[in-house]
Amino acid sequence: MKKTLLLLAAASCSLAASCATKEPPSAGENTAKALPNAQVPASFTAAGGAGTAQVQSAWLQTFNDPTLDALVAEALTYNLDLRASKARLDAAAASAQAAGATLKPVVSASGSGLTQANAEGTRATGRGAGLNISWELDVWGRLRQQTGAAEAKYEGAALDYEYARQSVAAATAKAYFLTSETLQQQMLAEEQVGSYTEMARIITSRKEAGKLGEQDVRLVKADLAAAQDRLASAQAAHKQSTRALEAILGRYPSAELAAAPALPAMPGPVPAGIPSEVLERRPDVAASERRVNAAFRNVEAKKLARLPSIGLTASAGASSGLASLTGNGGFFNIGGNFLAPIFDGGKRQADVKIATADQEQALAAYGQTALRALKEVEDALTADTTLERRETLQQSAVSDTQEALRLRQIEADAGKADTLSVLQLKAKLDLAKSGLITLRQSRRAERVNLHLALGGSFEAAK
Repeated sequence: MKKTLLLLAAASCSLAASCATKEPPSAGENTAKALPNAQVPASFTAAGGAGTAQVQSAWLQTFNDPTLDALVAEALTYNLDLRASKARLDAAAASAQAAGATLKPVVSASGSGLTQANAEGTRATGRGAGLNISWELDVWGRLRQQTGAAEAKYEGAALDYEYARQSVAAATAKAYFLTSETLQQQMLAEEQVGSYTEMARIITSRKEAGKLGEQDVRLVKADLAAAQDRLASAQAAHKQSTRALEAILGRYPSAELAAAPALPAMPGPVPAGIPSEVLERRPDVAASERRVNAAFRNVEAKKLARLPSIGLTASAGASSGLASLTGNGGFFNIGGNFLAPIFDGGKRQADVKIATADQEQALAAYGQTALRALKEVEDALTADTTLERRETLQQSAVSDTQEALRLRQIEADAGKADTLSVLQLKAKLDLAKSGLITLRQSRRAERVNLHLALGGSFEAAK
C-alpha cells in the first residue's frame, strides 16, 4: 500500500508541476495599466528636476529630540489604531496559512466501538480504528492560485501595517510640534495681555490728566479685550492639541502632558528620490499593488475551477470483535475520484466575471493610491520650499521690528519718545513673533509629511 501511495503521489506531483500557473503582472505593468493617462516623469517637478537621490530613512533621528523619540516609541506600543491594524495582519497571516494547507494531504484518524444485544441477552462487541488520507491533486494550479492570492493579501496587510506604523510616528511628531507651538502662542498671548494692560493704564492716566479723550480709552480697552480673547483661545488650543497627542499615545486625554517650550531645530534638506522609487517604497502604494496581484490570482483560480478536480483517498486500520481481539481483521483501501462540472446554470462563469470586476476595481484603487502618493510628494516638496522662504521673510520682519523697538526704547530713555509708543511697537512685535512660531511649526510638520509621502521610514534600516 505504501509503495502504491508513493507512486501515485510522485506521478501527481509531476503532473501538477507541468501545469505552471500564470504569474501576475509586474509592478511596472500594473502602474501602466492603472495610470494610462499619467506619464510618470524621471524626477518630481516640484524638485526642479534635481531630486534623484535615494529617499532618506530614519527621519525621526534628524530632529535630534529625545523627548520626541520617546513619545513615538510610546505611541507604537499603545496606539489603538495600530493595534487594530496588527489584528488585521494576524488575520491575514492565518488566512494565508489556511489557503496553503489546501495543497497538502488531509490526514485524519477514526475509531469506533459498538455493542449489540438482543432480547435473549446475547451481546456482541466490536471495535475499530483507522487512518484516513485524502488529497486533492492540484493538477491545473487552481489551489496554487488561491494560495498565491492569500499570500499576496497577507503581504498587502503587512505593508498596510508598516504604513500604519509610519503614519502613527508622523502623527505623533506633528502633534508634538503642535503642542509646542500652542504653548509658545499661549505664552506670547500672555505677554500681549500684559502689554495692553500697561497701555490701558497709561492711556487712562492721560485721559484723567486731560491729555487724551474717552475715545482713546475705549480703543485701548477694545485692544485689551481682543488680546484677552486671543489668550483664552490660545489656552484652549493648547489643551486641545495636548489631548490630541495624549489620544495618539493611548493615554487618557487629560491635557496634562508637558509640552516642549521650543521646537527642535529644523533638519537639513531632504533628498527627494524619483517617482518610480516612491511607488515601490511607499507601503500603502505597495500594499495596493499586492491587492491587484491577489485579484489577478483569484481570477485565474475561478477560471481553473471550471476544469475537473482529481483527488486521492486512502485508509488503513484494524477491527476486532469478541472473537478477534488480536486485531487480525486489518484492512486498507486506496482509490481516486474525479469530478467534472457539466452544468451549473452559469455559476462558474459568473464567478469569473465577478472576480474580473474585482480585479478591475483593485487596479483602479491602485491607480488612485499611486496618483495620490505622487501628488502628496509634489505638494510636500512645494510646501517645504515655500515655508522655508516664508520663514526667512517672517524672521526678517521680526528682526527688523526688534531693532525698531530697541531704537524706540533708546529714544524713550532719552525722553524723545513716550512709553506708550514703545508698548505699541512691542504689541506689533508680538504679532510678528506669533506668525513666525506658526510658520516654524508648519515647516516641521510639512517636513514630516514629506518624509511620509516619499516613503522614507522613521526608523533606521535593519
